[in-house]
Amino acid sequence: MGIFGDGGQRVVVKAYNPAAGESGQVPCDRCHAARAKVEVITNAGSVFLCQHHHKKHRSSIIAAGHQIRAGSGIDPR
Repeated sequence: MGIFGDGGQRVVVKAYNPAAGESGQVPCDRCHAARAKVEVITNAGSVFLCQHHHKKHRSSIIAAGHQIRAGSGIDPR
């Protein structure tokens, strides 16, 4: 018997919260759950990352030569 009793797999779905966008908070482009703390400026446009995903991908971002802008005043425009 599995941890959920039925032996089946459990799927977790994270939904986009439109209220977060209306309040000026930008969601992370990777997980869509956490608030973005960093804006990575690429040739294709901006990518917004939470603290966790910024730490995870920081070396790749720097190696690619992208600009990083951090702060609470991140503007998605």
